[in-house]
Amino acid sequence: MNETVVISVSRAVRPRDVLLKWVMAALAVVFLLQAIMFSTGFMLPCFLMTGCFFWFSHASKREYEYTLEPDALKIERVSDRGRRLLYEIPYPEILLLCAPDAPEALPYKKGGTVPVKKEDFTSYREDVPYYTMIVKDEGKPLKLLLDLNDESIRLIRRKNRDAVKI
Repeated sequence: MNETVVISVSRAVRPRDVLLKWVMAALAVVFLLQAIMFSTGFMLPCFLMTGCFFWFSHASKREYEYTLEPDALKIERVSDRGRRLLYEIPYPEILLLCAPDAPEALPYKKGGTVPVKKEDFTSYREDVPYYTMIVKDEGKPLKLLLDLNDESIRLIRRKNRDAVKI
């Protein structure tokens, strides 16, 4: 029986990202108009701002893929240039899987008793529930925020029953 579950997550555009892109585009236009009216010295800031606009447009697109295989959870970033494996976590390395506001997750919150590095792989959509996963990464705890479905939670529960607190 093949127990592989694949979840694709595409990050939603945040309103502040849209605002930042509009500000960069407006500044590029202002620098271009200044270069036309006053001095060609304003062309360099215009080109730099345009380059920043296109770089930010490309860099702000985030797509992730979680692959729950029989022995490990793999998290990959998917981009135009291909896939990059971010984490490969064996199921025994999962310390906790719970809702973000669960009492078990309180020590791992910002300002909590356990210092932890946080990685966010969610879609930022309000209608999609996300979960907090605490894993052991090179001996240190790592907090992952993931958009998991019921099937993936059942699979993790079968592999590591003590870690799942949902």
